[in-house]
Amino acid sequence: MSDRILIIEDEPTMRILLMDYFESVGYQVLGAPDGRTALAIASSEPFGLAFVDINLPDIMGDEVMRRMRERGVAAELVVLSGNLRESYEDRIADLGVHEILEKPVDLRVLGSLAKKLLGNGRAH
Repeated sequence: MSDRILIIEDEPTMRILLMDYFESVGYQVLGAPDGRTALAIASSEPFGLAFVDINLPDIMGDEVMRRMRERGVAAELVVLSGNLRESYEDRIADLGVHEILEKPVDLRVLGSLAKKLLGNGRAH
């Protein structure tokens, strides 16, 4: 499994913050501002973990994850949402999502989660 991380986040500030953080602790990082870009990356680039914003401007994050699974992407998936009042569990129950986290998220928590899921000990 690749130790690269895909950040799927439409908010530029959040996407850049997450990408910069993971690069600073030694990961190779890919970024996608929308679902179409994420699916294009998933078709051409290996990655072991994706942080997926559920509310994307073009394709909802749950649909992006569903299409990735249909295309054989086996990466670990973690949902990031700015609104956990809405329940996503039913929509993503069959996608193998590891965790659903509410934004804003603590970067150290994400770093620990990446280390656990990718198993390479790079993040701290």
